[in-house]
Amino acid sequence: MLTERLKEKFAYNEPIFTKEILSVMSDYSRAYVFRFIDRAMQSGELARFDDGVYYMPQRTVLGLSTITAEDVIVKKYIGNRGDVYGIYSGLKLQNIFSVTTQMPNVIEVVSNNETMRARTITLDGMKFILRASRCKIKADNASEYMIMQLFNDIQGEMNDRAKQRVTSYINQKGVKIERLLEIAKSFPAKATKNMIMSGVLYEIA
Repeated sequence: MLTERLKEKFAYNEPIFTKEILSVMSDYSRAYVFRFIDRAMQSGELARFDDGVYYMPQRTVLGLSTITAEDVIVKKYIGNRGDVYGIYSGLKLQNIFSVTTQMPNVIEVVSNNETMRARTITLDGMKFILRASRCKIKADNASEYMIMQLFNDIQGEMNDRAKQRVTSYINQKGVKIERLLEIAKSFPAKATKNMIMSGVLYEIA
C-alpha cells in the first residue's frame, strides 16, 4: 500500500523525507506508517539512505540503484519540480562558470530553507556548507541571485572563458538588469564592483 501511494507522487531514486511519507499516509497513525516503511524496506520496494531519508530503488544489472548525498541536498535546499529555493555557491558555483577548474571537497549551498548564517553538515561522508539566503530565492530571480553570488565569491579578475560562460548564461536565462540590481542591494558592495569591472553588465538587455 505504501509504495503504491508513493509512486503516485514520487519518482524512483528520488529522495523522500519522512514528513512526506507521513503526509501521503496521513490517514494512518505515525506508528502504523513506520510499520509500512519497515515492510517496504524488507521487500526491497523502499530503501533508507540516511536518517529520515528514503527512496524507491530500481533493479539494474548491477543490483539495486541508489541515490547520492547531493541528490538529498538539492531537493531539500535548492529546488524540486520547478520550485526553486536555493543555489550553489563557493567553488561549485565558480566551477559551473569556469572561473576555476578546482573541484570542491566541500559543496556550498545558499538556501531559503537554512536559517543559520553558516553551518557544516556531513551526509554519507560528504561535507556541505549551508548558508541562509540574503533575500528570498525564487524561480524568477534565482538566475540573478546566482550571478551576484558568483561575483561575491570570486577573488581577483575573471578570465575570458568565465566571462563568456556568464554572458551565455545571461542570454539563455533572459536575465534583466532591473532584477539583477534589485538582488545586488542584498549583497556587499564588492559583489557589484566585481560585476561592473567584469564588463558583463553590457551584455544585459
